[in-house]
Amino acid sequence: MLSFFSFDLIARGGPIIIVLIICSILSLAIVIERLWYLRHKKIMQVDKLMEIEIAVKNQDVRGALEWSRTGTSPMLRIAEVGLINSDRPKKELKLAIEEAGRMEVPNLEKFLTTLHTIAVISPLLGLLGTVMGMIHVFDKIVEQGAKDPAILAGGISEALLTTATGLTVAIPTLICYNLLSKSIENLVTKMEHHSITLFELLAGNLT
Repeated sequence: MLSFFSFDLIARGGPIIIVLIICSILSLAIVIERLWYLRHKKIMQVDKLMEIEIAVKNQDVRGALEWSRTGTSPMLRIAEVGLINSDRPKKELKLAIEEAGRMEVPNLEKFLTTLHTIAVISPLLGLLGTVMGMIHVFDKIVEQGAKDPAILAGGISEALLTTATGLTVAIPTLICYNLLSKSIENLVTKMEHHSITLFELLAGNLT
């Protein structure tokens, strides 16, 4: 996205181009941050989760609780809540695990609303810049007439730059938003699966 921009483009496109550059930088920063945060290994920490499940099978809830506190992943936090409430009735235990899961989802979806907003407003900002540029072109025509077609064509070309820039920002941003959304959906599904497994193991210890 950023390689498209240049000082010449900024000079020709005006303030709308500057806003679009800011949007592009913000979009890139969010994508990099989310890709780093949403790594499967970081979110799930399956190795520690397996140790928790083994401890629960052996009815060693205290040992499982210690394992759940050895990491900071969302899945381990859900497991910790389940283990803390392991002595409660099944219905309350299930509700506690479900609530812990719901609390983790906003952390996974952090900044995605901003990313989606950038994807939506970038073409609109580009269109706004084009409309403003066309108004400027027609003002010149009123003042000087349309004697030189080259001047008119050059003005229209500059006006359309903001639309092209807006699309250049919006298209990759929207693609990244959809990919991240799908990744989060897959992670949530896996978290639900492990949460159900943990609940069944803990519920089995209650019987």
